[in-house]
Amino acid sequence: FVLSGIIIALNGVNPFVALWKVITSALGSPYGISETIVKAIPLIFTGLSVAIALNSKLWNIGAEGQLFFGATLATAFIIYGPVLPKPLELTVLVALGAIGGALWAAIPALLKIKFKMNEVISTLLLNYVAINIADYFLFGPWKGKDNFPYTPEFPVEARFSRIGFGRVHAGLILALVLVVLLYILIYHTKTGYKMRLTGSSLKAAKYAGINIKKMMFMVFLMSGALAGLAGVSQICGIEYKLHQHISTGYGYTGIIVAWLARTNPFIIVIFAIFLSILLKGADSLQIAMRLPAAVGVVMQALILFAILGSELFKNYNVKLIRGK
Repeated sequence: FVLSGIIIALNGVNPFVALWKVITSALGSPYGISETIVKAIPLIFTGLSVAIALNSKLWNIGAEGQLFFGATLATAFIIYGPVLPKPLELTVLVALGAIGGALWAAIPALLKIKFKMNEVISTLLLNYVAINIADYFLFGPWKGKDNFPYTPEFPVEARFSRIGFGRVHAGLILALVLVVLLYILIYHTKTGYKMRLTGSSLKAAKYAGINIKKMMFMVFLMSGALAGLAGVSQICGIEYKLHQHISTGYGYTGIIVAWLARTNPFIIVIFAIFLSILLKGADSLQIAMRLPAAVGVVMQALILFAILGSELFKNYNVKLIRGK
């Protein structure tokens, strides 16, 4: 926060005034609160996605691409499939979003298992492939009648119901249910124990008779499915169409959420809200104080660097030795 304040001050704005603006814009009105929650929903999904992989010491940097691929697959059903009764339609879309994300995550999983390719590189590169696949359809067969790269609006049957106030939608309920289920899975089931053991020590996992390759593949599929649900929550809960900007980097921000929460599903909810406050506040700073749009991203990056720095001092004793 100190570094963020310095950067804001360098842009000619009082950092204390800016901080107050962030808080009041995100939490100072019913509209601000609802928009903060709306931004937190995809962060919960992507935070869970990254967290479940980290529990097995796997780095899924591809949540952004899995989000887009899940959203694209669900959109394909909306465009080409029949219009079903709303409960059934949404069930199919949620399932397709999860399947799409899982399928996209299966690619780096197989590359790691079969060819020992580093998952950081493969998942990161596949983000751009998934986004370009979505762009192909948006600039091609799914382009709107006004010739802009977005699909026609979805029918009512393909939209999540509003809950509470503002634009808060039923995707929040799905996200919170998954938080509870994942907590139970990770900390109170045999499968969760195997996942954590695989992450803590491959040798111990092998000695315990765990099929490491099978476990890695399963974890990647679950991680991708959760990211795909973030895509469905955006297109069916907020946008009601697929376009290029359904995600403002939610897949990458989910990495920060998972790290801050130490992969604990319940704590992920807290930090998803915290970072959504920064995102909502950054929008207000851009409008009210004419700060660059990247201020929110810079603040998130500084938080991540602070976490990494704290890990360094936590794991290593740093001693200053006076030169002779």
